[in-house]
Amino acid sequence: MFHEEYTALCNAGVAKNNLLKKNPLGYFISSMVAGMFISFGSMVAFVLGQSMDGNGAAAAVKLIQSIAFASALSLVVMAGAELFTGNNLVMAAASLRKKVSWADTVKLWCVCWIGNLIASLLCVAAFQLTGLPTAGDGAIADYFIKISSAKVSLGVGEILVRAILCNILVCLAVWCGTKMKTESGKLIMIFWCILIFMTCGFEHSIADMSIIGIGVANGGITVGQYLYTVLLATVGNIIGGAVFVAVPYHVISK
Repeated sequence: MFHEEYTALCNAGVAKNNLLKKNPLGYFISSMVAGMFISFGSMVAFVLGQSMDGNGAAAAVKLIQSIAFASALSLVVMAGAELFTGNNLVMAAASLRKKVSWADTVKLWCVCWIGNLIASLLCVAAFQLTGLPTAGDGAIADYFIKISSAKVSLGVGEILVRAILCNILVCLAVWCGTKMKTESGKLIMIFWCILIFMTCGFEHSIADMSIIGIGVANGGITVGQYLYTVLLATVGNIIGGAVFVAVPYHVISK
């Protein structure tokens, strides 16, 4: 069961590894593009959230934010870009089947993460230059600081578990994209998986790079708090994608 789909996943891992080796600049730019897409999703989700904040409709706010953020992974999958969290599944699968060495997988994860980070920080800088966060009474900046403060105040275990659950869902969206035969089917499954993790408040390390980054840029969060949350979420995301999605389907599809 799922033998063909898992093989396709492994082949994708091989292709990613080959791209990094043969065209490292191209791979790095692709990872930056993914970071930009996730930043766009984060910005639209929380700008919408701020516009609805305080209206006594918390459930509606979460639902709208979740729907809006689904645009981020939709862009990554449909336009094509290298996202660290999705690669936790793809590269782990390729290494489990011995198509790619674990050393190459870790190297690719590191390069991809750095590309995602740089693009996220550039998007934060661009967002600040628009003047939108501080426009009027600075309500948007205050809202991002509020969201960021909640994230950085979480304990180690809380962040790790939330990040594990988040990337189980993100990687299931990637896995379903491998199984779906139509683009509409892929988009539907991306939507449902993202809806769950956003509504529940799980932690996506790449999204946190821009969300908390805006909090830092507006003086509400320290760099130490930023690194604490993003790095812990990164570890949790790796565990979620590699251990809880790649390994089970590796066993199932043998």
